[in-house]
Amino acid sequence: MGISIEKGCILIHRVFDVGGEISLTRAEQLLAEAGKNPRLKFSTDTRKAIIIKESPLKTDLGEGILGLPSGGAPVHVFARLWNYGVISITLEMRIAPGTAWETLIKTASELEASDEVDLLAISRKNALKKQVMPAIGAPAEWDIFEDYITYIIEKADGLENPREFIKRADVSALILAEDKERLGEESRNFILDSAIQYSSSDLAIIDWNSALLIEPDGQRDVADVIEFSLTHLLEFRYYDEMLSRNLQELYDTMETKQESVIHIFRNFYSDIAEDASRKYMEFSEFLGRVENSLKTVGDPYLAVAFRASALEFHFDDWRNSISRKMETLAQISQILHGEINTRRSHWLEIIIILLIAVEMIPMAVDLWKFLR
Repeated sequence: MGISIEKGCILIHRVFDVGGEISLTRAEQLLAEAGKNPRLKFSTDTRKAIIIKESPLKTDLGEGILGLPSGGAPVHVFARLWNYGVISITLEMRIAPGTAWETLIKTASELEASDEVDLLAISRKNALKKQVMPAIGAPAEWDIFEDYITYIIEKADGLENPREFIKRADVSALILAEDKERLGEESRNFILDSAIQYSSSDLAIIDWNSALLIEPDGQRDVADVIEFSLTHLLEFRYYDEMLSRNLQELYDTMETKQESVIHIFRNFYSDIAEDASRKYMEFSEFLGRVENSLKTVGDPYLAVAFRASALEFHFDDWRNSISRKMETLAQISQILHGEINTRRSHWLEIIIILLIAVEMIPMAVDLWKFLR
């Protein structure tokens, strides 16, 4: 007997870096004319309560139609603005009552392959960014963005026991959006083994590209934590790419060795070294924000969900990669500063010698006159 879903939704995320920071107070003022834009609030009951520093702004962007091979799908679009320069766009698609599990897998496959999702999300992001532009510090546009899909099931056949439900349903096919081939037992077990639970009625499976949440009471806290983690993943990738670019620029500059007399007090290396120091401070501040921005009160279930997201998104690998590049950048910059100081010392010695020589000229002239 197949599984029928009676109530649920699909959250399709696209996360963009739009600048150095966003003044949420200023953005809230700019968005006031569009209606209420409440800060993101997690549930405050004793079961799941967390504190998030500098809660993002949430704003409604209206309705849209997502073109898929199976037909146009209506979606509700909303956005969140995060103070560290990120805008996340979410397309919420309701799962029609009576949808078969196999149909949901097919929808997942269509969503993964669709360019329409990106086009719709980017257009809404661009419109929102234009509206809040005065609130964005150091505005920029990075051509890389994060994508993720969260499937939330609230009511379905056999959902009373989530552990048994995920054994009956082909969860791995949904998570990996694989509608053509049946995955091997090892792949399926690997995904199922990552399931976490707070109570006997809910369950979360968080993978690197998508997640399945069983939430009979319709809670969105875990989904919000996943989105929160996704914004940090984007920032990790941004800083990693930025450091790679700085290192390559440094290597290219070292190869050209374009130094001359006119660069005694200014050189091609100093600008890079200063930029590296500034980025080092930015990233140090960002790491502190990651460590301190999400805190749990009471039961640590959401902290477990956050750690599961961090594990799937390879936060530690990104940290290590960035740390190595920062150390390399710091070492090279230090060597270059030493070379710069040495060259300046040589030029100063030459200047001193020339000044002494100039001072000796009148004495030499007087001596020559005396000897005559």
